[in-house]
Amino acid sequence: MRRQMRHFGSSLAFVAGLALCVAQAHAQKDGWQFKWSGMINPQIWADSRQVVSGREDMMDFYPKPRLLDAQGNDINAVPSLNMLSITNRLGLTIKGPQVLGADMGGYIEVDFTGSTNEGLNMLRLRHGYINLKWEHQQLLAGQYWHPMVVHEIMPATRPLNMGAPFHPYGRFNQLRYSARLGKAELLAVAAFQTDNKSQGPYGASTEYLKHSMVPELNMQLRYVGEHLFAGGAANLLATRPYYRDLQRQDYNAHISYSLFVQYNWTGWSLRSQSLLNSNIYEASSLGGYVVNGANVPAGVEYTAYSPYTFTTLWLDFGRTGGKLRPGFFAGCAANNQFGEWYPNVNGALESYGRGIDIEYLYRFQPRLAYAAGNGLTLFAEWEYTCVHYGSKQTNLGSTRYVSSENEAVANNRIILSAVYSF
Repeated sequence: MRRQMRHFGSSLAFVAGLALCVAQAHAQKDGWQFKWSGMINPQIWADSRQVVSGREDMMDFYPKPRLLDAQGNDINAVPSLNMLSITNRLGLTIKGPQVLGADMGGYIEVDFTGSTNEGLNMLRLRHGYINLKWEHQQLLAGQYWHPMVVHEIMPATRPLNMGAPFHPYGRFNQLRYSARLGKAELLAVAAFQTDNKSQGPYGASTEYLKHSMVPELNMQLRYVGEHLFAGGAANLLATRPYYRDLQRQDYNAHISYSLFVQYNWTGWSLRSQSLLNSNIYEASSLGGYVVNGANVPAGVEYTAYSPYTFTTLWLDFGRTGGKLRPGFFAGCAANNQFGEWYPNVNGALESYGRGIDIEYLYRFQPRLAYAAGNGLTLFAEWEYTCVHYGSKQTNLGSTRYVSSENEAVANNRIILSAVYSF
């Protein structure tokens, strides 16, 4: 392990030195520009309860359900305290001479969150793409935000979850084409999974999407004004859950929708997004599906896969200028299939996704930022997330989740962080 860490450290130093030398060499050439940027971002937080999360709880989704021991005590009602600096970030912006009549550029950005919990503190590619810009068109190829993440209106919260699971979050390799005519913009994306994977019968994997032979497809129509930015999106995810079973090569297709808006005025910003989530687990959001089997009760229509969809709404309001910058984030989501019967084999719920046993959840997250100057900003946030879980009920080969008393649980998270940007 120590040898691997030394090797990693040496490799990182070599790559960083090589990149710096290349940048300095090319900087002398006409038509080339290189600009380094990044931030140092230590964060400390405390939870009142155990949470469903990633990256040592830094990527917080929602509190875990009650889990009682033999004495009736809730095992998950245990507080915790932690501090990490894995979101430290370094980026390089590259601008070169024109190619094919387009302004040519690229961007590479890394941080230290790793691609899994086991890779914590290891170098990870955040963004890495080339970008061609014509007068009214643009083509991006490489790793960038998932298309349901509208980066122009992302929440201004500082924690790693960035509003997830209410706000989608994740980066994917993709081809992204946009065309602009006046204040109208059309966007089309074909995306492929890397770090963020779909769930299925063989665990979390990129194979379900790869074997469908269809990338994740997204279409958006936007209005881009001086103060108002608004639009809508539709997203298709088609997978083959049983790609290893040659007798079962059926598709599991899900369409998700989104409406989004942002209004800016002097020193303030209001942003909001509403989603109909259908199995966008891989974008750190809610939704999933049930695999239906042969044991179907009479009168129940059979389909190979039944979706769990969520109606989600989030809003972010805050000050964008001045020394003191107050703001808040609020989000809510409801499970549209909660309480419905799903036919399956022997009454066992074979389901995949995130939040399928939840009836509804909501979050309120006020914040206060202090821009100290010279690149340093201090943040304090309180994140309150409440979840109402359901109880599993089976009947004649079918399963559903139903409401029950005392199933609402909440977590209070206090976050203190600093951002030193350059």
